[in-house]
Amino acid sequence: MGATIRDIAEKTGVSITTISQILNGKGSRFSEATRNKVFQTAKDLAYKPNFFAKNMVTNRTNTIGMIVPEVTDPFFSQMVKGAEDYLNAHDYMILLCNSSQDSAREDLYVEELLHRAVDGLIIASPNILASNVFEQLEIRHKPYILLDCKRHHREEGNIFIDDYEGGYMATEYLISLGHTQIGIITSDDSFYSVEERLQGYLACLEKHQVPGESAWISEGDQTMAGGYFAAKQLLTTTEITALFVTNDQMAVGAYRAALELGIHIPNDLSIVGFDDIELAEYMAPALTTIRQPIYDIGKTAAEYLLKATQNPTEKIANKKMPLDLIIRESTQKLDARR
Repeated sequence: MGATIRDIAEKTGVSITTISQILNGKGSRFSEATRNKVFQTAKDLAYKPNFFAKNMVTNRTNTIGMIVPEVTDPFFSQMVKGAEDYLNAHDYMILLCNSSQDSAREDLYVEELLHRAVDGLIIASPNILASNVFEQLEIRHKPYILLDCKRHHREEGNIFIDDYEGGYMATEYLISLGHTQIGIITSDDSFYSVEERLQGYLACLEKHQVPGESAWISEGDQTMAGGYFAAKQLLTTTEITALFVTNDQMAVGAYRAALELGIHIPNDLSIVGFDDIELAEYMAPALTTIRQPIYDIGKTAAEYLLKATQNPTEKIANKKMPLDLIIRESTQKLDARR
């Protein structure tokens, strides 16, 4: 069992009330010698405050709630790490909830995290949260960061990328390599970000006067298996020379489908992914992809949220994160095919 304020009192001869005030930053009226004695004894005893008791005094628990759609997804695990590293460095803990892409579960988690008196929330969701969830956040004056700004139409506290721009960027790169038969693997339109990437793809084809066909668009779950089945369907029914896969996990599945069909990457098929998860660099061949700064998104969300807890009257800024085309070995010029 850890040391208590009573233990510090017994060692120092200072009253429990005085020690409590000093440890909670309200001991300026006591002598420097008394404050130093209390702090040194607390350090010697490895004293850690009871956050629930501390909350009664400071109205803070030094905990942040975070809700993600799928914690096992490499994208979200990297985002969580960014947030957690920043929070830990600032003496905050994170309470992580996995919604499994269930909107009702997300709403419930928000209520439960508020019940546990978190100081704020980071919510990554492709879903539209129930209106009463936001009402509860406002009533309790809890700051929150959303990692899907356009989906929720919130004017502040959004950290986002331009998915349309990313889809356009991937398609334009394939066109620059001479490809005109470019397929795309996407998912259902409930995922706003992926729908935006599809729209960027379509707009780029139109801008460059490259004909597109509905048969070149294949849909699957945002998993390796989803990418595998979508690519298998696409590659057995069309003669595309290039493929834009709207997330890297699905691209892993597309690699497997191409291998089984005897299609060589990039000689027979150029592939561009999206996200730049850690695995992308170690695929064979290494995956060309649109990189979004996943770790930094989580870190920035945590940074902005802590600022909001310390300055609750200030508006939380929006932040557009940059995208980069990372060229590796899964693409090549069309006339270089052997």
